[in-house]
Amino acid sequence: MPAPLPMPRPADPEFIAPEWIRLHAEAPREAFDLALLGPMRARLAGPGLVWHGGALLDDESVMPVYVRRIVHEDDGAMPARLATLPPRREARPAFVFHGWGVRVYGHLLIEMLPKLLLAARFSPLLSGALPVLDRQMPDWFITILHDHLGIDPEQAIWFDSAHERLDLDRAIILPLLGRRGGYHPLTGSLIDDFIARTTRPPAAPVPRIFVARGDFANPDAPQRRYVNESEIAAIARDEFGFAVLRPETLPFAEQVGLFAGARAIVGPMGSGLHNAIFAGPDCVTGVIRCHALDQSAIAALRGQRIGLLSEGIHETAPQAYRVEPDRFRRFLAALLQS
Repeated sequence: MPAPLPMPRPADPEFIAPEWIRLHAEAPREAFDLALLGPMRARLAGPGLVWHGGALLDDESVMPVYVRRIVHEDDGAMPARLATLPPRREARPAFVFHGWGVRVYGHLLIEMLPKLLLAARFSPLLSGALPVLDRQMPDWFITILHDHLGIDPEQAIWFDSAHERLDLDRAIILPLLGRRGGYHPLTGSLIDDFIARTTRPPAAPVPRIFVARGDFANPDAPQRRYVNESEIAAIARDEFGFAVLRPETLPFAEQVGLFAGARAIVGPMGSGLHNAIFAGPDCVTGVIRCHALDQSAIAALRGQRIGLLSEGIHETAPQAYRVEPDRFRRFLAALLQS
């Protein structure tokens, strides 16, 4: 059974809308098993979509709920378009772990990394199967796979999800460990083992981390930025002792080490903040401008406290916003005392 979502603290309506409290209280929880699908015939195309026997596999064990909504909009225009791509057949046994966001760091952390750690834990079940790698994966993704997850790009089945369909004769489909109700309990120990063998601890402890985005922008992810980030970061740094970090500028092992040792992590909802998956149960996470329960699911998995700042945030343009400095200051003080 997934752990229940932690109730956000502080719960003061000055900081969090009652709707978010309700969503946490009413979040569904349902036990689920983990099962590898296959070996079986499967077709791959597009952003992590899998077909078997002519049917698109949209069960929550294979396709995240948010992806299902996107795929089925416009009367299934996306699958129909992908069906026109030229096919290529592959007879070698393969295992499939990639999903919707192969160009987005946060999707690697919360969806694909747990799959790969599960595969490593039960590697005899994949004996002889080669990983399927997508040519849409950026260099940083391949580097993490090679350096920290034991995947050799030279010993893989490559395909280009944007330009072809891949028909696999013997595919093993790895399941999602995080679903609508939270993460499978096994996920925590998989993450802990990964931290133990991967982390590069900082030279000095960094107990409080403020995740800054600066001018970072990933064209393959939603562009959400707050125009007064430097002012908000300065409050966190100068008044509360936070180190202001831009995670994407650091090697992966250093990111793991920094976040594993953190006791407080604050930043905008998104990939950078998802690094809290490496922090322990003595950490509190503060989310600026929450728009989903993903970070709360991470907190539940890791036994962390969490606070959400949904109020005092003003849209200044599409996907651009400003955070009220004084309200953030009060929120951060209350968060650290929660």
